[in-house]
Amino acid sequence: MPAQEGEMFLKTIPNPHAAGRPTLSLLFEATPGQTYAIDADRLYREPRLLDAVSRWSALKIRALDLIAYIVLMLGVVGSFFVIWWLWLPALALCAAMLSVNRKSAGDIAKNAALSSNEAFFHLHTIGALWLIRV
Repeated sequence: MPAQEGEMFLKTIPNPHAAGRPTLSLLFEATPGQTYAIDADRLYREPRLLDAVSRWSALKIRALDLIAYIVLMLGVVGSFFVIWWLWLPALALCAAMLSVNRKSAGDIAKNAALSSNEAFFHLHTIGALWLIRV
């Protein structure tokens, strides 16, 4: 199943650089027939790894996470003052924002890998990029 250009979600696949540990990965085709996977989960958990391939990436990801948690906090506070169930949509929105942020980490790495051989080799060296069989 080849990766589509506008794919919305991350796939769980084993990372050969991490002893086959399943991880959320972004799949993309660099050239026809060559599908690569980027460990978006690891890059999201350790965004400083992205700073080597894209400036301010760690700051961007952490700032977007902060906004997601602020939305959740406002929903909880609003539950006390507006309507009791306001925390439910705030929780759903926070979870969706965190999921999008995780995919954004993969997108940043994918764009860097496609634009620079140095970034491609860096991502492969740290175990965040690998070739997969489709």
